[in-house]
Amino acid sequence: MAEYIVCLLVEKVASQLIEETVYLSKVHGQFEWIEAEMRRMQCFLADADAKQDKDARIRNWVADIRDVAHDTDDVIDTFI
Repeated sequence: MAEYIVCLLVEKVASQLIEETVYLSKVHGQFEWIEAEMRRMQCFLADADAKQDKDARIRNWVADIRDVAHDTDDVIDTFI
């Protein structure tokens, strides 16, 4: 009887570990995507910083992208 209970627990733990691994692998891919997007934003901001004084649209884009970057940072901190 005790062996049966232990067997059930082992199966339950193994199943949970498998689910967690699948979940984490999906999250890993999402983090890689976020990292790539943040790099693109960084390149845009580097170019736009020099031009924003002359163009209000670029100034607004820069502000919006900075807001998104800060929000993303907050979400990642919360997740971690």
